[in-house]
Amino acid sequence: MKISSVHIQNYRNLKEIKIELNRLVIFIGENNSGKSNLLKAITLPFLNDEIGSLSKKLGWHDINNLAKAKYFEFIEEKIDEIRREKVKIEEFIKVLPFVKVEVTFESNGSDEYYVHRWINSIDGETPHYAIRYQYYIENPQDLLTHVTKIVKDTDRIDNIKMNLLPIELFKYSITVPSTGEQVAYNDLANFKYNALAAERDEFSNKNNQLGSKALVKLLHNKLTEEQKVEVEKSYETFFANLKRISKLEGIFNWQEQSDLENAKDFFDEITLLPNMPSMSSLLNNVKLGFGEEYLQTQGLGYRNLIYLLVMMNSLEVNSDIALNILTIEEPEAHLCISNERLLASFINSIINTSDRTQIFISTHSSEFLSKLELENVTVVSEGNAFSLKSILQESQLDYLAKKPNLDFLKFLFSRRCILVEGPSEEMLIKSYLRSQTNSLNDIEVISLHKGFVNMLEIWLRVNKFSSHRIGIIRDFDDQGKAQLKHESYNAYDNIYVTTTTEYTLEPEFVKTGDNFEKLKNYFISNHGWSNIDTPESLSSKWRNAKANTMLKFCQDYGNGDLEDIELPQHISRVLKFLQNGEKQ
Repeated sequence: MKISSVHIQNYRNLKEIKIELNRLVIFIGENNSGKSNLLKAITLPFLNDEIGSLSKKLGWHDINNLAKAKYFEFIEEKIDEIRREKVKIEEFIKVLPFVKVEVTFESNGSDEYYVHRWINSIDGETPHYAIRYQYYIENPQDLLTHVTKIVKDTDRIDNIKMNLLPIELFKYSITVPSTGEQVAYNDLANFKYNALAAERDEFSNKNNQLGSKALVKLLHNKLTEEQKVEVEKSYETFFANLKRISKLEGIFNWQEQSDLENAKDFFDEITLLPNMPSMSSLLNNVKLGFGEEYLQTQGLGYRNLIYLLVMMNSLEVNSDIALNILTIEEPEAHLCISNERLLASFINSIINTSDRTQIFISTHSSEFLSKLELENVTVVSEGNAFSLKSILQESQLDYLAKKPNLDFLKFLFSRRCILVEGPSEEMLIKSYLRSQTNSLNDIEVISLHKGFVNMLEIWLRVNKFSSHRIGIIRDFDDQGKAQLKHESYNAYDNIYVTTTTEYTLEPEFVKTGDNFEKLKNYFISNHGWSNIDTPESLSSKWRNAKANTMLKFCQDYGNGDLEDIELPQHISRVLKFLQNGEKQ
């Protein structure tokens, strides 16, 4: 069993999203792109108010701003007709804001038992099952009457918008889309949801905190009724031992040893009775530890790692559960690279050993993106979302998987990015940027060697309409047709491709401005070169030199020792484009 697709409308910054889902789904995107909202929206149909920090009943700010703006524009345009009560209710209903989340399920045969009441359609011989969460105005006529009364006494609505759309008139429902029937709670209870939010740092941080709420809930859920009885019996045993060890019975029952002959006639036996606490109180005295120490004594990264491992390991599926749904925000928080890999491996193990667990992750770390399984990745950008497998061909996914050392997140989401042919250009540009101490920069330089066209096509899928910019710096290599093909992408405002006029970087560098004499003196003084009296001989020797020569040159260049050296034009033009958007 798994959720195979989700269709979201008007939840926070998510105007409308429809995406296909795998058993493991990894959401990537910039800050404030909508990843957390997407995680929360997916689980709205499954929430009961006992789990998580969300309620099925939403608030004013959970409704998409564009949906609300459309509603208020209607009121402004029709305000005179509303005052005269001439607006038709059908017309009014069309502009009412709502939130809708519809999830579709894919069963594996025997699991149909859990969803058979939710059948939505039959495609050929394959049935589709779905449920829909809706948050909507229960009685539109009541709202229209309410709005009519308010606008009769005002000319402007800018400062009364919450009164024109009172949240009290909204209700939520969970229904089967094809029939409109309410989803029974007993059916919904077969789908368990847990959320590990990004704000989890203090769960074990305070000395006076007896136990984390999540841990207590976990213990509550895992203990059967028989096991809870055993816990209670253990408390009785503890109390009996306490009485025996303390010997307090003898102090309380003084009449038993009194010299007064009739003392026992006046006093019955005094006993100590256990004040049996509630099960929650007992469990709340449990804290996570690490070895013999409380977890709060460990570093923040270890606390997060252990907490995540414990909570994920709790997803052991019982036979009467259809699906365990787990969302994790930023699992990499505070983890070192080794523990990121450990956690990623653990998540992969869970997914591969359970067909009743589905995990949704939002991350900024490439450690959770397997290049062999990029079909699990969904890109979130400015309130929109799309899975890579839906926008890229299989050959493009394979192409990305074969790219060595490619940091996919940096490539897609750097605000300013440069793709270069090799390590020489990469070291040179990074050294130059490091030397510019009077300005800030956020330029990412990535060495790819070849395949720029494919990479640009992939980049455009995500960034075509964004404000991000990418530059391509390439060698001519006596390939005029390839140059024309690459530079055709300059038709896009946020792409700039430049090519050397010489064969490669080194002769281009030597023949730029007055560089030749300065570079000749540098290589003679610092590297002991000879026979470099012409630009051609210097270029040839530089091209054939070892990589350490370029590294030393770039280090000297970045330290300001070669500040009079002029960057080649094909590089400087791209840098200026990334900084101000202008192409030369």
